[in-house]
Amino acid sequence: GTGTNAQIPGYRVAGKTGTARKPPYEHPPYKYVTSFVGFAPADEPRLAAIVVLDEPEVHATGGQAAAPTFARIMQYALTVDRVPATG
Repeated sequence: GTGTNAQIPGYRVAGKTGTARKPPYEHPPYKYVTSFVGFAPADEPRLAAIVVLDEPEVHATGGQAAAPTFARIMQYALTVDRVPATG
């Protein structure tokens, strides 16, 4: 799926990507807002976060731009909050 870049080693993550094109819609260059909202661990959620990127410079989809950012933030938060790995 499009959220595979949100994976965190040792944890099951659940979430949803989002991609929206900004106006003007008629002609390039096209500009986007991308997002990923998710929580972890998926089976017994302890933490949730949303990442929204306005006009990311690289990659114009939620799965490519926002999901990896979510993974880095959530991995840090899980570590700081001492949430045990779920496998």
